[in-house]
Amino acid sequence: MGLDYSYKLYFKRAQLHDALMALTHYAEPHHPPVQVHFPDKILTLPFDSWGIKDKTIQFDAPELGFDLVLNFELDDAIEEYIQNRDKEDSFRAPPDEEEIRKVGIGYIYLTIYTDLSERYPGRQPPDLVLFDFGTTGTHMSLLFGESVSIRNTFSELLEKVPGVCGVFDREMDVGELFWLKGERLSEELSDVYTLPDELLIRL
Repeated sequence: MGLDYSYKLYFKRAQLHDALMALTHYAEPHHPPVQVHFPDKILTLPFDSWGIKDKTIQFDAPELGFDLVLNFELDDAIEEYIQNRDKEDSFRAPPDEEEIRKVGIGYIYLTIYTDLSERYPGRQPPDLVLFDFGTTGTHMSLLFGESVSIRNTFSELLEKVPGVCGVFDREMDVGELFWLKGERLSEELSDVYTLPDELLIRL
């Protein structure tokens, strides 16, 4: 089995709509889009969804699944990843000096957990939702770990909404707390499923 690293972003449950909207600014459009049904509105998202035939999802389903291509600013790690993926020497041409070059990375598998009780058995999780951004395997997992641009983008998403907590999961319960309550951090974690409230007490 290959590596399966992921970024885990926590938002307040009431922020689900805002977090999804903020994410659309980083995603390459997919057609047809998917619709998420809220009690008072229908949110149309330019994402792909995992085999859902009618492309409609209820906002309070225990899990919401999407396939995304997300745009990140080019850095050395992303350039090397694209070079190895596409084998196109021309990719190393310098970007326009007046424009920040962004490239699409995907598919990134996003699972949104709206009910955290099963992930925290015997504990009372706070009123949060978890955005879990997974990879296609070892090569993308290594990219997730090496790219400053990808880390900055997920931190920026947390800042915009704003979110509650951001954890980088390196599997085997080992991870890194990279964002908490408005502050960018770099704290090693021995349990990537430590609840945000517990992290506040520990730090």
